[in-house]
Amino acid sequence: MKIAFIDHYDSFSYNVLDWLQRSAKISLEIRHITCDNELALARLKSNPIPTVISPGPGSPTDYPLTLELLNSIYTKVPVLGICLGHQMLGHLAGHTVSKAQEPWHGTIEEIHVHHNNWFTAGLPASFRATVYHSLIVTMNATSSDAPKALNLDPWLALAFDTKKQLMMLSHRELPVASVQFHPESFGSQSLEVLAQNFLGTVKL
Repeated sequence: MKIAFIDHYDSFSYNVLDWLQRSAKISLEIRHITCDNELALARLKSNPIPTVISPGPGSPTDYPLTLELLNSIYTKVPVLGICLGHQMLGHLAGHTVSKAQEPWHGTIEEIHVHHNNWFTAGLPASFRATVYHSLIVTMNATSSDAPKALNLDPWLALAFDTKKQLMMLSHRELPVASVQFHPESFGSQSLEVLAQNFLGTVKL
């Protein structure tokens, strides 16, 4: 099984890579691509494979190459976004990415599942997960800023924290999903299931 991992030079990138490898039930080959490697990103855009978008500092608009890649491949292959990757999917879908009610750094929060689908399968109704973020995605009812390739109707809010802030997002029909929290953290409760649900959408 082959997937791509877009690395935004985050301190947790190798933890995420380890989480993916540990969660995989079969041999997993990961193509590790840094977010500023234009040639590798162009090749992935031309020949997309399932892709994981890493956490990272800053906001989605700080990474135009990743946003361009996402907009090109999300209808073609499975995509999983984590933290910054979650915010990137929200941004491309026309939702609002703004400051969270308060910044979190290594806090363990209660997450409540709001909608069940392929990505949340196997999760309990509520669980604890580690969060490291100062930005949050807020889903809009309408948006004139959404690219023509995307619209709001296909997107589902899957889970929220206790402050009603969006923690999980997915497409209604495509194997595309994201989490605001860090499932790879030792403080997150048995979240290998999320990696397995994502990898389960990958065709061999």
